[in-house]
Amino acid sequence: MDKKIIVLKFGGFALSTGENIKKICEIVKKEQENHKVVVTVSALYGVTDKLIEISEKISNLPAIAVEDAAKNFYEEILVLHYSTAKECIADEKILNATMEKIKAMLEKLRITLIGLGYPEEINPKFMDFVMSFGEKMSICIVSGAMKDMGIKTYPLTGYEAGIITDSNFSHARPLQAINETINKNLMPLIEKDTVPVVAGFIAADKKGTATTLGRGGSDYTAALLAKHLKACEVQIIKDVEGVLSADPKITKNAKIIRRLSYAEAMDLALFGAKVMYSRMIEPAMDAKIPVRVKSIFRPDDKGTVIVQKEEIIDKIVKAVTMMKDVSIINIKGVGMAETPGIIGKIFSEFGNRGINIIMVSGSSESNLSLMVKKSDVENTVEAITNGLNSGIRKIEVMDNVRIIAVIGAGMAGSKGVAAKIFKIVADNDASIIMIAQGSSEVNISFVVEEKFSENIVKAIHKEFVEK
Repeated sequence: MDKKIIVLKFGGFALSTGENIKKICEIVKKEQENHKVVVTVSALYGVTDKLIEISEKISNLPAIAVEDAAKNFYEEILVLHYSTAKECIADEKILNATMEKIKAMLEKLRITLIGLGYPEEINPKFMDFVMSFGEKMSICIVSGAMKDMGIKTYPLTGYEAGIITDSNFSHARPLQAINETINKNLMPLIEKDTVPVVAGFIAADKKGTATTLGRGGSDYTAALLAKHLKACEVQIIKDVEGVLSADPKITKNAKIIRRLSYAEAMDLALFGAKVMYSRMIEPAMDAKIPVRVKSIFRPDDKGTVIVQKEEIIDKIVKAVTMMKDVSIINIKGVGMAETPGIIGKIFSEFGNRGINIIMVSGSSESNLSLMVKKSDVENTVEAITNGLNSGIRKIEVMDNVRIIAVIGAGMAGSKGVAAKIFKIVADNDASIIMIAQGSSEVNISFVVEEKFSENIVKAIHKEFVEK
């Protein structure tokens, strides 16, 4: 019987040491007993942040200091990758070949950074190119470590694997062509029992110019590959045992959720759960492929599985999550109600600027409240101001707020859930500033002042999950 394809994604802490990369190889070797394996990896732990930091630093340096800064960075990153590679690759020939590739990449990066120091300008296209080096180096090390363990493997960038995107740098979207290119590029390797090691997060446009897929792009890459290769499952393997019912830093009694629906997982990801990203759920949901979140340190544990069918549990609520670093923008004006298409114009302007609206609430046609990330506030206010000629009387920005989302398929049709939640809020001397319920009816989300948020999360978790 032909083996089915499984996609394994490793990122974050799983790529922090050579010892962890050895664990990746062991997991791959074991999965090969029952599946044909495709691997997606992020950059080594912390490297993407370092690439962003050096770009910003160099762009602000005087020209005389640029070359030294680029040289020092080259040496720092070379040492990091060499020490990691040496820890997981015993064969000197494989190690040397791996490091030669990485040295060549780093030399190209060094020259690129020197060039950045003179025009003193950072743009999304340039940053995508710089950030692409992290994944391109990590696939060399992971692939080398697999070869060292006797696994047939081949490293590829996202573009080489067939992921072609538009040219919306830093937030690129895949083109329809990937329906064909992923299969065309990867199946010949898979059929020869070779494990493709694909760089997550990065891809390229039609011209071959590096693009990135935005936050959570490595998970998204894994889900895209799973969808177009018709995989039986995609696994997100990290340093956590699965999706928890709350942030363990806030709620000590947080529990692993063994089963979630796509809708529940999407809402959890949207409203603050850091274990997964909402975008990666979409391709898996389209193809009805299970997503499994599990730990690199407990590979035999089943972790959390995310599937199409909702499982209603006795406790009704499965998770309570909280979203930080958000702000409310209140738009007021009697003229709004008398200006045809004003709301459409506002949201069209948001789309043009790439602003994501997290929540919307309107008490009347003359008042509209929007929830956005703090980093988007200035751009959002500017979009509202520039996009309209009349109708707006006042724009207010409210900081120091957080979104709390209560999630569970059992809430749909259950009486009294909202009443209990609102009583808990009141018992904590807080008021609800905004409220929304998703069309999926698996979540109730609301906004409170930041100072009350953690106590409310603890109380809701205790009432609905711990009892």
